[in-house]
Amino acid sequence: MKNFWNNYVVSFFTKYVDFEAAGKWVLSIIPKLIGGLLILVIGWWLAGVIAGIVVRGMERAKVDQGVREFLYSCVKIVIKIMVIITALSTLGMNVTTLIAALGTAGVAIGLALKDSLSNFASGVLILFNHTFKVGDFIEIDGQKGTVRRIELMFTTLATADNKRLVIPNSVLTSDMIINYTAKNTRRLELNVGVAYGSDILAVKKAITAALKSCSNVSWEKEPIIGIASFDDSAITFDIKVWVKTSAFIESQYIINENILAELDKAGIVIPFNQLDVHMIDSKA
Repeated sequence: MKNFWNNYVVSFFTKYVDFEAAGKWVLSIIPKLIGGLLILVIGWWLAGVIAGIVVRGMERAKVDQGVREFLYSCVKIVIKIMVIITALSTLGMNVTTLIAALGTAGVAIGLALKDSLSNFASGVLILFNHTFKVGDFIEIDGQKGTVRRIELMFTTLATADNKRLVIPNSVLTSDMIINYTAKNTRRLELNVGVAYGSDILAVKKAITAALKSCSNVSWEKEPIIGIASFDDSAITFDIKVWVKTSAFIESQYIINENILAELDKAGIVIPFNQLDVHMIDSKA
């Protein structure tokens, strides 16, 4: 085995490998390797620092949280790509050729990932068109939830029962969206039935008092109270009132309870369905 090593392996390397030149090459490449490594380490650190500075600037400018998160990711990615290219250039690679190759590869990758690119473009549109923002309560295709995150590819919603919905951004820009929290106030519609023979003015007065007892009611627009229909056992009143969007569901419960209390205080009866049965005496 020793003779094989000396006769063949060593002689092969001695014949075809210039160890002196190899040693010089290694010594010449070590500084470049160290320089490239330092560029990567420092560049990776600077990417986070610069992205953080950009985000803090946007916070002071009161830019939407979704836009801040989106741009934070973009800034970090762009800086890291620049750092990698700079590090490769330090090692002596032809960066121009590399960029051309990346461009060609990018076209092929773009065709293969067209759906992902569509989601990315849709994410940009959502953030800069302000279709909705983090914290809004929206509905799309029958699904309702509060927007928690707007990311490059997906938007995350939290439902009322604490489920997480992850929706591709392209779906959000191609379908109709209902944004329930786009405005500070929202119209709440209720109805209540009172017995026939009730004093109409007294009913309206009681409902108005119930609305005034709810602090969430907005009086910038006057509430609408009127008779909607004459049903079998009740006169049904419609109530259309503007309330704070942030307390929409809570307001519905509070106003219903207040109406019940005010009608009871005014002696107004809320009827219920009943059936009168008349017995016929067959002996008569």
